[in-house]
Amino acid sequence: RQSNIYKQRGQIVEHPFGTIKRHWGYTYFLTRGLESVGTETSLICLAYNFKRVIKIIGVKELIRLLRDRAPLKSNMHDVYLSKIA
Repeated sequence: RQSNIYKQRGQIVEHPFGTIKRHWGYTYFLTRGLESVGTETSLICLAYNFKRVIKIIGVKELIRLLRDRAPLKSNMHDVYLSKIA
């Protein structure tokens, strides 16, 4: 029973790290210090998750969801999103 859990975890959790390491060539940190490395890791994970979301739902749907979810008071947000859509 326990080995099945570890196998499933390996299939689900380890895949993103393998993608980041092998496909993106991200094998070491560019910064030093725990806080900086944590920030760098967060940015890489954010990039990975954005790529996944875009692949699953597409850019236009992501932009629509972002507009509906968190409208900004500034029009610059709409100008920027209209230029990339």
